[in-house]
Amino acid sequence: MPLFSLTALRRKVSLGSLGLCGWLALTPGALAQAPVTPIPHFTPLFPHRDQVGSQARLVGQVSNSLGQPVAGAQVQLEGLENPHQPIQTDERGAFELDQAPAGRWMLTVWHPDYETLQQEILLQGGLTTPVDVVLQVPIRPQPRRRLGILGVGGLEHTQLLGQRLAMEAVRLGLIPNSEKVVPLDNRRLQPILRQVGWPLYELFEWDRRKPEAVSQFFDYLGLEAIVIARVDVLTRPASPTEVSLRSRSRLELWRFDEQGNLVAEVLAEASRDQVERGNLNAAELAQLYQIQVTQMAAEVGSRWKENHPLASYLERTPGEAPPPPSHWDTAVELVIPSSPR
Repeated sequence: MPLFSLTALRRKVSLGSLGLCGWLALTPGALAQAPVTPIPHFTPLFPHRDQVGSQARLVGQVSNSLGQPVAGAQVQLEGLENPHQPIQTDERGAFELDQAPAGRWMLTVWHPDYETLQQEILLQGGLTTPVDVVLQVPIRPQPRRRLGILGVGGLEHTQLLGQRLAMEAVRLGLIPNSEKVVPLDNRRLQPILRQVGWPLYELFEWDRRKPEAVSQFFDYLGLEAIVIARVDVLTRPASPTEVSLRSRSRLELWRFDEQGNLVAEVLAEASRDQVERGNLNAAELAQLYQIQVTQMAAEVGSRWKENHPLASYLERTPGEAPPPPSHWDTAVELVIPSSPR
């Protein structure tokens, strides 16, 4: 079979008709000489020409980052003249727009409690287009008038145990349930942590403190101080048939002094050590450690009955107004039992 030279191939085949093999046959010099077609400029405010006059239907759901519906949000297609009242989401966060011109549009969703969102959408003539919109709470500084409590751990299971200790501290009254106390849910803090630039464990790392990042964290949550609940565990064999479960709980107070220096101090510590059978599964281990955490929290509470180290943060001065509601829903839902009389 005769071989065709690259020159002959160029004479017989135009650039526009080349397939994959043709592109592979071209040299870099030929590519440099080939005409380049620029990417067409996208203008989201106007529908495509071939769809002008076509009607489409848009339905959507607006929720926040916690999955809760956002009622009363205003929905608009930028550039669409609507003589009627603006479209608003109902109590379920749903909205509907009938007889919208087909094409590409910029969808704008606005609510006073959230960041405005803009999203490109494509409406097809004669079809219904669904869209889900998630609004984010604006991250803005708040007055520092609250006391937070938060569980922190370097590993997933120690973070869960730290959160358990934080919840037990509130449930048992170590930190009284008051309007100034915010038990923080570490699962809901990711937007703030992204803004601060550190994961939770590194943000409150005892040996490598980060005053500027912690100060931003305090500002965004309106915290005057925070109690960090930390749990460390060690599981090791005690005998061929037994395992040793050792845990240590610690409550720390992080605050800024009058000179603006970050101060961290240990409020209380407690530990537990027990020996169990060696064939425990992961769920049984987790349950036993949770029991230890509850016991340690009760031990700490017995020490604080006479001299509570957080009393200055929990009481309002005469005439002091309660803290304003937080912009962020980061609190753990707790049901605090009433004290027996």
